[in-house]
Amino acid sequence: MVGEFSMATSATPEQRIDQASKAIRRMAEDTMFEPRPQQDRWLHHLSEATRAAPLQSIAVAFLLGIFLARR
Repeated sequence: MVGEFSMATSATPEQRIDQASKAIRRMAEDTMFEPRPQQDRWLHHLSEATRAAPLQSIAVAFLLGIFLARR
């Protein structure tokens, strides 16, 4: 049985490259909808908060910088 990802030996190099790129695109689309690890979700929420309140984010970053510099 020949799978859709198998490449025939009679295919030209251009055809094999095309088949490989299509397979990579399919794999990327499949992994795009997988749940992200906990750390990525935390970073996503932080990123969203930064976009929603940029001035507050700058103030917090400034205060953290001062706090960390004094340690």
